[in-house]
Amino acid sequence: MKALSMDLRERVAKAEGTGSSYAVAERFSVTDSWVRKIWIRARTLGSVAPLPRGGNRARKVDVAGEQLLRQWLDAQPDLTIDELRGRYLAEREVAVSEPAMRRTVNRMGLSRKKRRSLRRSVRAPGSSQSATPT
Repeated sequence: MKALSMDLRERVAKAEGTGSSYAVAERFSVTDSWVRKIWIRARTLGSVAPLPRGGNRARKVDVAGEQLLRQWLDAQPDLTIDELRGRYLAEREVAVSEPAMRRTVNRMGLSRKKRRSLRRSVRAPGSSQSATPT
């Protein structure tokens, strides 16, 4: 959602004290909660400019961390996400959430299918034991 114009913000801020927030909101065709937020922002910050958007947070697993994960997975391909998190915490002393570790592994293009070294199931995929041959 795009921020409303500075002109409108300033006019709403100047309208404080001329009526209720509902009346001012109706006059400027905005919501009363937005009017109250602008009034509070003008009083506390001295400005009605929109606040910067969030995001652009640094990743907990950096490039060096990805190389470390790749080494671990090359040596032991069936490590689980939780095992990777535990090793990463022990090695780098940085706690990484499960979703963040999954995103990192996916971004690296690595599969997390466990037990690759076990033999395949004897039954055909999708068949059940109770199925009778025709």
